[in-house]
Amino acid sequence: MFACVADAPAWGQQPASPPPAVQRRYFTNMADEDWGFLANRKYRNDFWDALKYIALPKEGWYLTLGGEARLSPQGFRARGDDQVPSTIDNYFLQRYLFAADLHMGPRFRVFTELQSGIIKGRIGSPRPADQDLLEFHQAFVEYKSPKERRRQVMIRVGRQELNIGTGRLIAPSQGLNVMRSFDGLSAHLFSGAWSLDGGVARLVRIKPGMFDDPPDHEQNFWGVSLTRQRLPWKTSQLNFYYLGLTRKKSTYVQGIGSEDRQTVGSRLSGIWRRMDFNYDFIAQWGHFKGLPVLAYAISTDTGVKFKLGRFPARLGFTLNSVSGDRDPHDQHLESFNPLFPGNSYSGMVGLLGPTNLSDFTPSLRVPLRRSLLVAFEMPSYFRTSVRDGVYSIDQRLILPGQSNLYRHVGTNPGVIVSWQAQRHINFTGVITRFTSGKFLSDTPFKNGFGFYSIAGTYRF
Repeated sequence: MFACVADAPAWGQQPASPPPAVQRRYFTNMADEDWGFLANRKYRNDFWDALKYIALPKEGWYLTLGGEARLSPQGFRARGDDQVPSTIDNYFLQRYLFAADLHMGPRFRVFTELQSGIIKGRIGSPRPADQDLLEFHQAFVEYKSPKERRRQVMIRVGRQELNIGTGRLIAPSQGLNVMRSFDGLSAHLFSGAWSLDGGVARLVRIKPGMFDDPPDHEQNFWGVSLTRQRLPWKTSQLNFYYLGLTRKKSTYVQGIGSEDRQTVGSRLSGIWRRMDFNYDFIAQWGHFKGLPVLAYAISTDTGVKFKLGRFPARLGFTLNSVSGDRDPHDQHLESFNPLFPGNSYSGMVGLLGPTNLSDFTPSLRVPLRRSLLVAFEMPSYFRTSVRDGVYSIDQRLILPGQSNLYRHVGTNPGVIVSWQAQRHINFTGVITRFTSGKFLSDTPFKNGFGFYSIAGTYRF
C-alpha cells in the first residue's frame, strides 16, 4: 500500500526509479520525489535546486524542501424558474503544501508535509474538504532496502497518502481542496516483474482548525495487492487485490448503521497498438447492521490514439456499472461501498459518487502542444437500481429517490484546458453544464446547473 497518486508509483505498481537530471519533474505526491541526483552539482540548473538538495554534515545525509500553492476561483449556478429561485455560489479555494524530506543515508528517511486549505466566499452546500487551516498531511518514517539487491523492500509508518491503481477505491483525491490522508503502516516488496503491497490504516478526519485532525477510530482499513508486470503481454499489467473495511456509521437508503466490507478485485491495464485500456472488476460482501451485503462494480476505460489533422488525439470511452440496493425493505444490501475514491467516476465536477451509478462517457483529448492540452467529455449518469438513491463521492446520500422510478440522472458535457506554462507553473480551466434527467425533475436542480473552475498551481 503506497502513498502516491496518478503519475507516481501506486499501490500495485512498481515505483519509478529516480529521474535522470535531464528528465526531472515534479510528482503530484512530493513524497515520491527523489532529488539525490543533485549531489552532483553539474545537474543543478534551476533556481530551487539549492533547496531540493541541502547537504548535511554526515555522509549520505541531505534535506529536500518543497512546496505547492494552488489558487482556484470556482462558481456554481443552478437555474431557477417561476417556482424555484436561482442558486448562485462564487468562492475562492486556496491550498498550500510545504514538505521537508530528510534522507539519513540510502535506507532511512523522514518525510513531513503540511497542508492548508482555505475557502473564501459563500457556498450554499459546504463540503467537509473545503477548509482545514493547517495540518500535517503526511508525516512518516520510511525504510528502503539497498538498491543493488534483486528484491526491494520499502516500509512506511505514519501519516501518508494511499492510492490503488487509478484511484477508483483508494485515493488522496487531488481534486479536493483538502486532500485525503491515512494514519498507518504500508509495505511494498517487488522482485523483477512481481510486486506485493499491503498495509493497515485509518482515515484522517478533516476538521477546520489547526493541528486538530485525528485518525478516525470509527473506521479501520486494511488490504493486500499482488501485481504482475508484462502480463499477459509486454505492455500490460495484471493486478489482484483484497481490501477490508469496518465502519461504525454508514448511510444508505436502507438506513444508518455499522458495516464491515470485504472487497476483492482485479485490474487489467495496458497498451495494444493504438489502443490503451484500464479495466476493473470488483466484488464485495459483508454485513450492514448485521445483515448480509453483496455488491459489485465494473469499470472500463478504453482509448484509441489517432491523428486529428496535424495533432495527435485520443478518443476515449468510459463505461461504469456500480450496484445499488434493489429493495430497501428486505434484509439484504446491494449498495456498493466505494471506500475512499477519487473522482474518476464523476467527470470533471466530481459531484456524484459511484454507489448505484452507471455511466457512459465519451471523451476526446487533443494535445495542441507539449505543454497545452484540450479535452472534451460528456458523461451520462443513470441509477443502476430505481429503488436506491444518488450519493456523493464521500458517500453522503444526496437524494433517496425511492418513489421516483426514473433512471436517468443527467448528462454533464464539459471542456478542460491544461497549460503547463513552465516547469513550476500550471493553469487548468474547467467549464461544464449539467443537464438534469427525469430523476431530478422534482428537485431544485430540475433545470440543471453550470460550473466553472480555474486553478493556478505553483510547485517548487
